[in-house]
Amino acid sequence: MPRVVNTSWPIKEEISRRFFLALERLVELNKVASLEAFCNEYGLSAPKYRELRLGYGVTPKPDYKPRYKGIELEAAHYITACYPISAKWLLTGCGKMLTYEVQN
Repeated sequence: MPRVVNTSWPIKEEISRRFFLALERLVELNKVASLEAFCNEYGLSAPKYRELRLGYGVTPKPDYKPRYKGIELEAAHYITACYPISAKWLLTGCGKMLTYEVQN
């Protein structure tokens, strides 16, 4: 039986987009210095996440398709376990982004 190749990952793309929205909010709140700092802190590939940001970031590059399907599970874990980002919001888009109000 031939293998079906899925070229569309809508849920993973939505989660990736919310990840970059959350990361941008953490930068605004001075909880994270930058994408590069977040990646370095948790052993993630900064070049990979810079490329993903071009496709899924706050202001994505029009018609840009990153080589990667989306963020890694580890990135989702760190942003929700170490910062006030709701895991429910990150995974489903339901509820509020922040688990509690953060003062600048």
